[in-house]
Amino acid sequence: MLRKDIEQYMKENKMTRIDLIINESDALAIYCFLKNGVLKDYTDHVVDRKKNIWGRLVWKDGKSTRVAW
Repeated sequence: MLRKDIEQYMKENKMTRIDLIINESDALAIYCFLKNGVLKDYTDHVVDRKKNIWGRLVWKDGKSTRVAW
Protein backbone atom coordinates (compact mmCIF):
# COMPACT_ATOMS: atom_id res chain seq x y z
CA MET A 1 0.00 0.00 0.00
CA LEU A 2 1.31 3.45 -0.83
CA ARG A 3 1.73 6.32 1.63
CA LYS A 4 -1.32 8.27 0.40
CA ASP A 5 -3.53 5.19 0.86
CA ILE A 6 -2.21 4.67 4.40
CA GLU A 7 -2.82 8.34 5.23
CA GLN A 8 -6.40 8.00 3.99
CA TYR A 9 -6.89 4.76 5.97
CA MET A 10 -5.63 6.43 9.13
CA LYS A 11 -7.87 9.47 8.65
CA GLU A 12 -10.96 7.29 8.05
CA ASN A 13 -10.23 5.24 11.18
CA LYS A 14 -9.25 8.27 13.30
CA MET A 15 -5.74 6.94 13.90
CA THR A 16 -2.75 9.15 14.70
CA ARG A 17 -0.06 6.48 15.18
CA ILE A 18 0.79 3.25 13.37
CA ASP A 19 3.62 0.69 13.25
CA LEU A 20 4.48 -0.05 9.61
CA ILE A 21 6.29 -3.08 8.23
CA ILE A 22 7.99 -2.07 4.99
CA ASN A 23 8.96 -5.54 3.65
CA GLU A 24 7.43 -8.88 4.60
CA SER A 25 10.84 -10.16 5.72
CA ASP A 26 11.51 -7.22 8.08
CA ALA A 27 11.86 -8.24 11.71
CA LEU A 28 11.02 -4.80 13.09
CA ALA A 29 8.28 -2.28 12.39
CA ILE A 30 8.72 1.47 12.04
CA TYR A 31 6.74 3.74 14.36
CA CYS A 32 4.94 6.37 12.27
CA PHE A 33 2.41 9.12 12.93
CA LEU A 34 0.24 11.63 11.09
CA LYS A 35 1.48 15.19 11.36
CA ASN A 36 -0.57 17.83 9.51
CA GLY A 37 -2.12 15.04 7.43
CA VAL A 38 1.24 13.67 6.28
CA LEU A 39 2.67 10.31 7.38
CA LYS A 40 6.04 10.72 9.09
CA ASP A 41 8.38 8.25 10.78
CA TYR A 42 9.83 8.47 14.27
CA THR A 43 12.65 10.73 13.05
CA ASP A 44 10.08 13.25 11.70
CA HIS A 45 10.91 12.42 8.06
CA VAL A 46 8.12 11.92 5.53
CA VAL A 47 7.59 8.29 4.51
CA ASP A 48 8.59 7.58 0.88
CA ARG A 49 5.53 8.05 -1.32
CA LYS A 50 6.69 5.56 -3.96
CA LYS A 51 7.49 2.67 -1.58
CA ASN A 52 4.93 -0.13 -1.43
CA ILE A 53 4.47 -0.88 2.28
CA TRP A 54 3.76 -4.53 3.08
CA GLY A 55 1.78 -4.28 6.32
CA ARG A 56 1.43 -3.10 9.89
CA LEU A 57 1.42 -4.26 13.48
CA VAL A 58 -1.93 -4.59 15.21
CA TRP A 59 -1.78 -4.42 19.01
CA LYS A 60 -4.18 -6.25 21.30
CA ASP A 61 -3.72 -6.91 25.03
CA GLY A 62 -0.08 -5.85 24.86
CA LYS A 63 0.81 -8.29 22.05
CA SER A 64 1.44 -7.43 18.42
CA THR A 65 0.36 -9.28 15.31
CA ARG A 66 1.78 -8.73 11.83
CA VAL A 67 -1.01 -7.93 9.35
CA ALA A 68 -0.61 -7.48 5.60
CA TRP A 69 -2.70 -4.80 3.91
